Amino acid sequence: MKVLAGTAVAARREPLVSVVIPTFNRAAMACDCVASVLATDWPSLEVIVVDDCSPDDTSAQLAARFGADARVRVRRNETNRSLAVSRNRGAAVATGDYLFFLDDDNVLAPDAIAELVAAFARHPRAGLIAPLAVHQAAGRKNLVWTLGSDFNRWTSQPKDVMPNLPLAQLPGDGDYPTTYSPNAFMVSRAAFECAGGFDESFVICFEESDFGWRLMEAGYEAFIATRARTRHFGFLEPGCVSRLRQLGIERPQRTYCFARNRLRFAQRHFNWVQILSVALVFAPLSAVWYGTVALRCRRADIAWAYLRGTVRGLAECLSARRPAEWRNGKGGRMK
Repeated sequence: MKVLAGTAVAARREPLVSVVIPTFNRAAMACDCVASVLATDWPSLEVIVVDDCSPDDTSAQLAARFGADARVRVRRNETNRSLAVSRNRGAAVATGDYLFFLDDDNVLAPDAIAELVAAFARHPRAGLIAPLAVHQAAGRKNLVWTLGSDFNRWTSQPKDVMPNLPLAQLPGDGDYPTTYSPNAFMVSRAAFECAGGFDESFVICFEESDFGWRLMEAGYEAFIATRARTRHFGFLEPGCVSRLRQLGIERPQRTYCFARNRLRFAQRHFNWVQILSVALVFAPLSAVWYGTVALRCRRADIAWAYLRGTVRGLAECLSARRPAEWRNGKGGRMK
């Protein structure tokens, strides 16, 4: 998609894109991510970074590097709140026609935003379109994350289209249907308002899946646009085990939420027979498997956290009512 740059007239003709970047304790990565957004060829954008009360100097480094750029705003949470809260806070002050939620461990291709906006033009019923995420971490370099994400309704296990496909084997440029996207995705303003934002009670894990599925249930479509690219570097915190990081359970709090939210997600979006299948069969087996992996990695705290999360999720999933703290329902209907 060609973009006329350098004139106020050209900027007015293009929709404003608000890029919301939540970050925590990753000053260098966050700065690289913001720099890549500002280096794109899209002329009409704003960048909103939400620092989730980082103990390092993330906010100071962002201010020092981008403080003179009127397109960049930095907000800092007074306490550590979560990805869902940070994304909602960024969206609350965004003014764009499109909201691009981008994790801080990404570096965008120069034409990524233009390609995403072009994909919305190709799909009038789309509410969410994501770029193709290409891994850059050691051992996974130049592997495609997924060409489309979904869940098995009987087990709650994720289903990905050609996960970890070598980029060189990508079967041409195109748009692949999906039901949600982790890591990076653009939504229209109307779709975000229809869904009511991210459900903050998920805290972390499955909040992106829940958001995408509520959009699908409201009548929207979602796609992975392979011509839009982002390099995903990943992040391994000190003291974390790479094997557990790949499973998404590298920290106790994240592990607890992962186990609990898988059951919450099933209760919200699956029918009652499928919920029983997940709760009575898959969840217990999953707790045993994840716990065993964690113990083999000498992380008893991770195994214990997964067990506690499963027990809490089962109690909520099998209760007669949905958890009262769920802020949102299933979203509205596409207008």
